[in-house]
Amino acid sequence: MNHIAGEILASFRAGILAVRMDGVVLHINPIGNKILDGFTIREGENLHLRAGENSFFRILSEALTMNYLPTRLEVDLPGKEGERQFLGFTLAELKEDGKKAGVCAFFKDLTHVEMAEESENLKHRLLLLGQMAAGLAHEIRNPIASIGVHCGILRDHLANNEKLEPSVRMIASEINRVEYIIRECLNFVRPAELGIRPVEIKDLLAGVIKRAQSLHPGMQYLFNKSKTGDLIAEADRGLMEQAIANILLNAAEACGGGGRVEIAVGTTRHYSESTKVSRQVETLLSGHPGDERDYVRISILDNGPGMPSEIQDRIFAPFFTTKKTGTGIGLPMAQKIIHTHGGVIDLRSTPGKGTEFIIKIPMRQKSVG
Repeated sequence: MNHIAGEILASFRAGILAVRMDGVVLHINPIGNKILDGFTIREGENLHLRAGENSFFRILSEALTMNYLPTRLEVDLPGKEGERQFLGFTLAELKEDGKKAGVCAFFKDLTHVEMAEESENLKHRLLLLGQMAAGLAHEIRNPIASIGVHCGILRDHLANNEKLEPSVRMIASEINRVEYIIRECLNFVRPAELGIRPVEIKDLLAGVIKRAQSLHPGMQYLFNKSKTGDLIAEADRGLMEQAIANILLNAAEACGGGGRVEIAVGTTRHYSESTKVSRQVETLLSGHPGDERDYVRISILDNGPGMPSEIQDRIFAPFFTTKKTGTGIGLPMAQKIIHTHGGVIDLRSTPGKGTEFIIKIPMRQKSVG
């Protein structure tokens, strides 16, 4: 790293920790080590070997194995004299020649007042975004409603006109589509308010799969319930059903309505169960048996055509779609719901071999309403 780049990174008010794909720390700025007081880490150290010390190191180590990184995260670290320290951080890929070369974390100490200020600022920005979207939707809906009324009048008067009636019918269809897109956009920009209750995950999945089967009778849905017993997680049942239904719909569309989707559910202790260290697959934390269940893990694997890498990079971007009739809201909405639950969604896709979505949500939320 050259001198100028080092000076720029050193001047950041946030902590910066960059890690190479093999786990070696490439850079940490001075404020980063100051924030991590008690967990000082140096350039050249292997983060994998220190993943057991705290949640921040563990998640950053696991992120090296993930294809789609979670964005805004918060963790608590053991502090001095029994106190807890809260970190807020964002993850980003480091790339070299267009390929993933590592992961970088930008983090801040959110303990006490700063944590409350960060949360309040985020809520304020989301509120402004929602208000702007609602106002825009209102301004669009008024002329659309007027067009719809006049379209209905034209359709009544041109019912027997073979040349013009199809055009009027097409206009009516497009009006309905615009109204649908407006509703979806409003749902996406509104902050998700969770109604947390204990939810039996296998029962939830069975219900969503049954509805998906009725909508896409040409699809084959294989539900592998694993050998685990009943899985109870604290979640918003309606929102989780919506998220999973959106992913199943995406799978059915990818398969052209005539493919196979395998759904599996189980438990895992972390975002990522293992990572490759010295060419061996080892659990990240020693001393923690496999029966510890902190997260529900749901896998949805289709046998569709898969996605090229340039599509994978944009699949969760709002309004991005490769379908002629798609809105580009379904998968971003699923991601939003899962992130609101404190979970992550990742994907693995190989062109010609299908796509797998992996959902992980905590089994316990911070508070239950």
